[in-house]
Amino acid sequence: MQRIIAAGLIALALGGCVSAPMPFSEAKPVPADEVYGFNDTGAKESGSVTVFRDSGFVGSGCDVVFYIDGQRAAKIGPGQKATFNLPAGEVNLGTGLVESWLCAGAAIKTVAANVKPGKESIYRINGDMQGFYLGPYVDYGR
Repeated sequence: MQRIIAAGLIALALGGCVSAPMPFSEAKPVPADEVYGFNDTGAKESGSVTVFRDSGFVGSGCDVVFYIDGQRAAKIGPGQKATFNLPAGEVNLGTGLVESWLCAGAAIKTVAANVKPGKESIYRINGDMQGFYLGPYVDYGR
């Protein structure tokens, strides 16, 4: 009986590291106290980067931190999004896990991005058994 319970707990813990795709329009804003900056609207030539995280119970096992040029920008929960106003030009975007319990020890994964003046770029955070990933958002018209 203890083996069955232990196997069930392990399966539940591992299942907490997989996400379910969702449309961008359904994402809710990240709470203000979990956004750490990067909203400078004073730059003449600026654009925006919006990042959202896929939803579902199976995406909630670990907290994800979004980074801009190596600095924490926001903690993004399942089904949440955040928008950042940034100066135009090259920027490195990344995702990492909050260092706690099952989520400790994962490396920050980054992608290079180009912020264009007056434009919004949208990125999606999704995850599977191998970890969390950040990439450009593609709307497949579902």
